Amino acid sequence: MKTREIQRRSLKVSLVLHGVALLLLLVVPWILKACDRRKPPEKIMFVEFTVSVPPPPAPETPEPPAPDPPKPKPTEDIPLPEKQPEPPEKKPPEKKPPEKKPPRDIRQTNRVVRRIDTPRPKDNPLSEAEIAALLKRGASISNTTSIPDAAQIPMAGYFEHVHQRMYAAWEQPAQLKNLPGLQTVAAITVEPGGRLTARRLARGSGNSLMDDSVMKAVQSVAALRPLPAGQTRPVEIDITFELSD
Repeated sequence: MKTREIQRRSLKVSLVLHGVALLLLLVVPWILKACDRRKPPEKIMFVEFTVSVPPPPAPETPEPPAPDPPKPKPTEDIPLPEKQPEPPEKKPPEKKPPEKKPPRDIRQTNRVVRRIDTPRPKDNPLSEAEIAALLKRGASISNTTSIPDAAQIPMAGYFEHVHQRMYAAWEQPAQLKNLPGLQTVAAITVEPGGRLTARRLARGSGNSLMDDSVMKAVQSVAALRPLPAGQTRPVEIDITFELSD
């Protein structure tokens, strides 16, 4: 019995020892690794010790000698300007008393001086071509000379304006170039503001192509400039269209 108990105890002890040894084999390396991790790696630092030696003092440079002061230039005698003699004072001219004119004789002022009237330039006579052109426009020859009224002078300029506007709008038929002098008269009614309200063929030329071209030109002009001041009623104006060479 005793031997069995001893064997059992020794077996238990051996098992415990083996277990402890096995445990140490497993735990000790882990503990060593943990200790190695906790320690920071050692850093090796090299420190150089240098001794600074002050530089030797610079040799003293002798100061340059001061330059000699410039010698004063000899002063030249400056001639003083001579005093000019003062001009003599001018005396104001003596005023002569006005001469007394003898009184005019009254008989001398009673004379009447007559001016010689210069002859006025006469108007140049009209040439035959100008007279023919006026006759074509409707002018008539008269033995009496009359001065136009003040109201007719602005209208004469207005008639010339109408003539220029209508001829600018008129295209002469090229087919009728061999019929120079062919005439067509158109009549227009102009309001005081210049608007055209009526257009008609006053006198035909006997050629439909000529008359149609004239009426086409008259129809293309919608308005003229306003009538001269003082014209408060519509005015009818005859326009003569004539083929030229």
